[in-house]
Order: sequence, then structure tokens, then C-alpha cells
Amino acid sequence: MNSQFSIQSSDPLLLEKAIRIAREFSGQYLNDDIVGIVFLGAIVRGYFDHFADIDIAVFKKRGSAVSLAGQFLKMEGLEVHCHLSDYEDELDATWNMPKRWTFSQGQIYHDPDGKIAKLLAEKVPMEPEDKKWLMMWGLSMSEWYIYRLTQLWVERGNLVGAHHMVNEGVNFFMDMLFALNDQLVPDTKWKYYCAEKLEQLPPNFREGMQDVMTLHDFSVEELERRRKSFMEMWESMRPIIEQEVKLSYEEINQLV
Repeated sequence: MNSQFSIQSSDPLLLEKAIRIAREFSGQYLNDDIVGIVFLGAIVRGYFDHFADIDIAVFKKRGSAVSLAGQFLKMEGLEVHCHLSDYEDELDATWNMPKRWTFSQGQIYHDPDGKIAKLLAEKVPMEPEDKKWLMMWGLSMSEWYIYRLTQLWVERGNLVGAHHMVNEGVNFFMDMLFALNDQLVPDTKWKYYCAEKLEQLPPNFREGMQDVMTLHDFSVEELERRRKSFMEMWESMRPIIEQEVKLSYEEINQLV
């Protein structure tokens, strides 16, 4: 598991209880029909608290009679989310980015034949083409949303829409930063928290993001302030991305 994005629990005793429940729940699946079990989310990354649930992925052999009493269960007052799938189906499936990120943060609990470790090694890692495309896409789309689409909505008379384009552009920019740092892109709810922990970031990233995300009113002047703050970060990263992908920004735009 990548420990870069771990969080210390505000309730260590609750975390300990959740881990015990996960192990007890998984015990019923330790048989020949099960290829492997992976613990995900809060019990692995350490942040389990009263907002969290216990996430467990169970991989069964195709055609086996394994079933669940329910995907969402309650044990000792805590929610257990069990994701049951056929191992053979997962071998053939294409995993999307959120799923890949989730399993990159997971912990293999049961893998008697090493098949789950092999599956994750095949499905999860960032591929060179993934990285290159995310960097190009993020650089181009963030500039387009924040520098161009904002103006479009100003001219169309919708300032709320213009400010919303800033938020969308920031998401593309963060995707680019994850790729630059050889990291998969997290689910939206984790994106900013994890972005702060990346090694290669624009100077004064937190302060810059705070300035971009602050909104005093839906005005053209406020839009220009936010846009200017973002473009300072964007300009600081442009030559780095150009060097990484070995293309000029103009060439990147042509491809994207």
C-alpha cells in the first residue's frame, strides 16, 4: 500500500474495532472458492472514524456458490460494504481511474496463491501513456476552462457559470499534478487533500489554491482575481509539463 496519503484516525479505538470486524467478517470467506480478499479505504489508510465504513473486496472463483447476505451490512453498529466479484471477470475488465486509485491504497488480506497481488500489479499502476495524456490534458483543459470558458460565460451574462468554470479548471489542473508526480488520480472527495501531499507542486500551492477557491461575490472583478491567481500557478508548471512530454504548449493543444 502507498502510505503517502494515510491519515491518522481521530478515534484510534474505533479504528482498532473496525479492523477486528473486518477480519472477523472476512473469516467466513477463507475457503477454496475465494481467490482473495482486499481491505480498502478507512481501515487501511487509518482514518476510520464515525463518518467511515468498512470496505472489503472479495474475489471469488467464477461459478462458485459464494453469495452475500447483503452488500451493505451492520456489524456492532458499523457499516460493512462488501464488494463481491468474479476473479476471472476482473482479469478481463478494464479498471477505471477511481477503481485503480482505490486499490492502489488497499491492503491484501488473503491471497493464498498470489493471484490478487498479480492482478493488482497488472491493473493498478500508472502507465506511461496514462501519465503523458493526463499531463497534456490537464495543462490544456485547465487553461481552456479558466482563461477562455470563463470569458464565454461573462459575455453570455452568467457570472455564476463563469465562476463555476474556474472550479472545473482547477480539477483538470490537479489531475495534471498527480500525473506529473507519477500518481493515479484519486476520487473527487480525496483529490485536494491528496494533492497537498504531492512532492512536485507549484510554489506556494496551498496559498495559491486558497486564493483561487475563495469567492467573495459573483462579480467580474472577483473572477479576474481568481483567474489571475490560477494562471500564476499554471504558468509556473507549463515549462515543466512541456519538458516532461517533450512538446510545446502549442503542440499539446493541437493533440488535445
